[in-house]
Amino acid sequence: MPLRLNLYHEVQKQAALKRRDPLKLSMFGIGAIAVCMAGFYFVQLGKAHSLNSELDRLKAEHAKLDPESKAALKREEELTAKFKINEHIERRIEERFYWAPLLEQLVGLVPREVQITRVNGEVGADAAQKCTLVLNGVSAGSDARRIAEELRIAIVSQLGGRYRNVAASFRSLEDGLDPVQLEGKALPTAHFAIAVDLQWGSEPIAAAGPARRAR
Repeated sequence: MPLRLNLYHEVQKQAALKRRDPLKLSMFGIGAIAVCMAGFYFVQLGKAHSLNSELDRLKAEHAKLDPESKAALKREEELTAKFKINEHIERRIEERFYWAPLLEQLVGLVPREVQITRVNGEVGADAAQKCTLVLNGVSAGSDARRIAEELRIAIVSQLGGRYRNVAASFRSLEDGLDPVQLEGKALPTAHFAIAVDLQWGSEPIAAAGPARRAR
């Protein structure tokens, strides 16, 4: 049987030990981890650069649009203010007081025994939509005072269907000194002044203007 001698046994053993050296394996592992971390770092760096570029673009766009946005906001405030003024004016126009229907209604209430000599009217300057009307006149009849009282009652009754909080009271009621001729008869007279207070519209308006008078 032939005899074989391995003269490189020790050399091969040392080479195998070097290949299985824990320190060397650890260094390889650390190197691999370092390569992975470096790759991850460069990937994140690329993402950060992309985000910074997007941020710069958005900042530039914002810097361009910000003045336009401020101008649009200012314009909106101006238009809102004008709209409120127009709305107020429109409401005041819609809520304004019409003298003609009131005077027409009063004319229909005056009997033939009464002559109205003067009418003073004023619309209040507050927001309560108040109107004050003063009727000066002369009533004639066997009971001239009663005729004036009937006119006062008729005013309250008839105007109450069109206006709110209607009230009528005598500021003065005095017997006349001279009789008047009515249908060929000389009748005693009474001089009166009836103050009529009323409100119009469904509710008070937001703001008030100067008082308006009718004579």
